[in-house]
Amino acid sequence: MSRETSLASVRAAWQHLVDTGHVDETVVRPEVAQSWLRCRGLGIDPRAPKLPVMLDARRLAAVREENRILIETALPFMEFLRTAVKGTGFILVLTERSGVVLEVFGDEDILAMARDNNYVPGCSRAEEVAGTNAISLALIEKRPVQLTGAEHWNVRHHLWTCAAAPVFSPEGMLLGAVTLSGETTRAHRHTLGMVISAAEAIRERLREREMAEEKRGSDVLLASVLGSISEAIIIIDAAGMVTHINPAACKSLAVTAGEIQGKPFVRLFPSQPELAQLLPVRGDNAAFEVSSERPGGRGHFVITPYVMYANEAVTGAILALRERREFLNEVREFSGFNAVFTFDDILGESPALLRQIELARTAARQNTRILILGETGTGKELFAQSIHNCSPRRSGPFVALNCAAIPRELMESEIFGYRSGAFTGARKGGQVGKLELADGGTIFLDEINQMPLDLQSKLLRALQEGTITRLGDTRPIRIDVRVIAAANEDLYGKSRTGEFRQDLYYRLSVVELALPPLRERGDDIALIARHLLDTLGEKIDKPALSLSPPAIELLRQYPWPGNVRELENVLEMGAIMAEGSIIKPGHLAYRMRDRRTPERQHAAASSRDQSIPAIQLDLIRSAIEEFNGNVDLVGRKLGLSRATVYRRMQQHGIVKQVTVK
Repeated sequence: MSRETSLASVRAAWQHLVDTGHVDETVVRPEVAQSWLRCRGLGIDPRAPKLPVMLDARRLAAVREENRILIETALPFMEFLRTAVKGTGFILVLTERSGVVLEVFGDEDILAMARDNNYVPGCSRAEEVAGTNAISLALIEKRPVQLTGAEHWNVRHHLWTCAAAPVFSPEGMLLGAVTLSGETTRAHRHTLGMVISAAEAIRERLREREMAEEKRGSDVLLASVLGSISEAIIIIDAAGMVTHINPAACKSLAVTAGEIQGKPFVRLFPSQPELAQLLPVRGDNAAFEVSSERPGGRGHFVITPYVMYANEAVTGAILALRERREFLNEVREFSGFNAVFTFDDILGESPALLRQIELARTAARQNTRILILGETGTGKELFAQSIHNCSPRRSGPFVALNCAAIPRELMESEIFGYRSGAFTGARKGGQVGKLELADGGTIFLDEINQMPLDLQSKLLRALQEGTITRLGDTRPIRIDVRVIAAANEDLYGKSRTGEFRQDLYYRLSVVELALPPLRERGDDIALIARHLLDTLGEKIDKPALSLSPPAIELLRQYPWPGNVRELENVLEMGAIMAEGSIIKPGHLAYRMRDRRTPERQHAAASSRDQSIPAIQLDLIRSAIEEFNGNVDLVGRKLGLSRATVYRRMQQHGIVKQVTVK
C-alpha cells in the first residue's frame, strides 16, 4: 500500500467514525482508535476552529518557573535539533507533563503557520482540549508516538505530521515531551528517532545535573563538617588525588586548600614518592608515618587512613593527620605509660634510705641519667617513678621496661621499634619502640644487667646521638628521653669483667643510687609491715590487722632475701592463717621460725655465691615443708602460680612430702 493510499484509508476511517461512531481498527492503530473514541465520548468537535491560548503571560510565567530545570536542561538539545532541521519546515516544541507548550522553535514560515493555529507557548495540547495529537498520546501512552494527517482528531491538524517522545526524570517520573511537527508532505522516517534521542539526552543530562547538585550539596556539607573539627583531615580519591583538605590540615602542613586540592597527595610529602601508590599498595587502615618541610623545620606526622570502598573496589580514603608526638601521647595514655608514685610514697626512716631519697630528689631536678642499684624487691621502680614525678619531665610519659622479662630476640624491637615488614610476623604499619614512646619523658630500664652486649652498643649510640633507627628502617628519629636504669647486680664489677659494656655503664651512672636491703633498715620493717597490713585488711576483708610483739620481733630478725616483696607475701599468709585480727608467730611462714640464728639465716640467704633462682628454690622447699605439701598454699605464699611451683619441683627433683601429725 502506497503512502497516499494509507493516508486516504486513515482519513476515510476518521470520517466513518465522525459519522457513525464506529472505528475500523484494521486501518487505524489501536492507540489512535482508542484516543478517537475518548474524544468522541468527551464531545470534542473534530471540526472546531483553532483553540484559544489557555494561559496568559502571568500564568505561563508561573508554569515555566515550575519547569525551570526541565527548560534549562532541554534548551541546548532543542537548539541542536533546531539547527539540524533548519530549512526543512519543521517546528520543535517542548511541553510539560499536562501538555502545556513551554517553548517553540523553528523557521519563520513554519512558526507563522503554527501561530495561525495558536500552536504557541501557553497553549494546551492535552487530549481533552485538542483531541488526538502526538503530544497528548505520547504523554498518555508514556512512549514515543508519531501521528500523520487524519490520525489527528481535529481536522485543522490533518495537514501536520508530528513525532513526540516523552521526557522522564532520572527516577522515571514523567516531566513532559519533545515534539517535531511539520507539514504532512514533509514527513520523514528519521523524525521520530531524533526526538527519541533528544528525550534520552535530556534525561541523561538531568541525571548528571542531579548528581552534580548532590555532589555540590555533599561538598558543602563535607566542607562544613571538616571545617568544624579540630583534627587534620585529607580526603583522596582512588587515584591519590586530594579532593578535600580541611583548615586544620592546611595549618599543620603550611599549605592552602587551593594549592593542593585536585593535586596528587604525594605532593604534600615529596621526600616519600612511594605514597603515590598509597591505596593500591596498602588498601588497609594501618597508620604510617610521613614527614614534610614547613617553615620552622621538618614536621613529622602519623597518618591513619580510613579506606573507602564501593562494590569491593577502593574509591578513596579519609586520611587523619596527627603530629607524631601527639599520636604517641595518645598511645602512651591508652597504654598507661605514666608514673603514679612520688617520694611521699616511699616508707622508711632509716638513715641509709633517707640519704638515698635526698640524693634522688636532688638528681631529679636535673636532666641527668641515674643508675639505681639494689636487690630485687627494694623498690627500684618506686624510686624511678618518684624521680620522674619530681622532675621537669613530670608532664611527659614514663615508660618502664624490664629487660629480664623480654626474650633476647624481641628485645631490640621492643626498645627501638620496627617498620612494617621488617621481619616475618612484623605487625602491619610497624611498631613504635619504648624509647620513642618515652620521647619528652623518662624511660626506666629495669634489670639492665640482662641486656645483651650487642644491644648495649646500640643503646649507647642512641644515648650519644639522641636518635634511634627502627629495625628494618634507615631513617633516624630524634628523641628527647631521660634514662633511669636499674640493676640487681654489681654493674661496675660486671663492667670490669666485660660482662657489661664499661662505656655504657659510665653513661648510665652519672648519679648512682644504692638502695639498702630491708634487713639493713631496722625499725622500717615494722613501719612497712603496718602499712602493708592496712592494704591487706581491705583486700581480704579483715580490718584492723596487727602484729603481736613476738611476731614483730621475728620479722626484725629475719634476713629478708626477697626484701619488701617477700615481706608482703609473708604478711598476706599470716593474715590468711590468723583466726582473728592479730597475727602471731605461729601464723607466719615456717622459715620465720627457723631455729638457726639470724646470722646463719642471713649468711645462707645472701651468700654472694648463691643466685636469685637458688634463693627462690630454698623458699619453695621451706614453704613445702611449712604447708605440709599443700602446693596451693605454697604458690599463694610465694606469689607463684600452681603450675610454676610444680615446674620448679620437677626441675629440681623436689618431692612433695606429707607429714602425718
